[in-house]
Amino acid sequence: MNETIHVGTHVVCDACCRQILAGPNAEQLKLEREADPTICVNCGSDSGSVELPKLAGLPVCNPCETFFRNRPFPNWIKLSFAGVIALVVVSLAWNLRFFQAYAASKASFVSLARGDAEMASRQMSSAAKHVPESADLCVLATYMEGVTLLQRNQSAEALTKLTACGDKLPPQFGVEVLIADAKCGVAFDAKDYDGFLAAAEAVERLRPNDCMGTATVASAWACKYAQTGDVPAQQKALSLLEQARTMTPGSPDFKEYENRIMHQLQSREIITREEFVRRFPKGWTEQ
Repeated sequence: MNETIHVGTHVVCDACCRQILAGPNAEQLKLEREADPTICVNCGSDSGSVELPKLAGLPVCNPCETFFRNRPFPNWIKLSFAGVIALVVVSLAWNLRFFQAYAASKASFVSLARGDAEMASRQMSSAAKHVPESADLCVLATYMEGVTLLQRNQSAEALTKLTACGDKLPPQFGVEVLIADAKCGVAFDAKDYDGFLAAAEAVERLRPNDCMGTATVASAWACKYAQTGDVPAQQKALSLLEQARTMTPGSPDFKEYENRIMHQLQSREIITREEFVRRFPKGWTEQ
């Protein structure tokens, strides 16, 4: 029975099946190999008159069914899988520095958005060290260092860093404005108040309708008045302060800057922000 084939409505042997398939309309015939339901198709064991359970439509004995359902993986599959796992582990170890650089750079932008420039600079420098061949990360690390130095009032060092990456970053990084801010600080530190005024006017052009940009120009005129006693310079500073005051009423940063400029205009003494805070921790008043 196991050597016969069901072709259409007939049960035939292999030789007759080939003859039928060579005739017309052979492609329309349905072929199905006959199987004795009492004989296991795998091991050939005979169960007598008892029909065996079927697996995938064919009779199998219990030991063969267990073998088919719980068939172990061949050794070549096991070895291939072990090789793939080893390759993944080696790849992860080999490329770990790229993952570390990516994580550090993402964290750096989060820190910068939070206003923590120093942490952002450390994180971006770490990212650049992990992948030193990445020019983009090196530029970003230089940019972050420049921002940090500018916040520390180390204007000359900040100017060097920012100038080095100025033409390598898109406009949204605001490098041009930061460079102008750094030039203001360099000129102020060098007591070059004409240079301070020129740099401050550049800042104001880059920050139109910004009270801090206008206040920076007022500060430069206040320095010129403190140095020379030139009354028009004093009037120019006061006029610009009034103009800035109307731009952002109530801004705490502007209030603090305005207080320092007013002290400068009243005392004709030019001091740094750090010295001003040390002398007047609660702010300056004429009294």
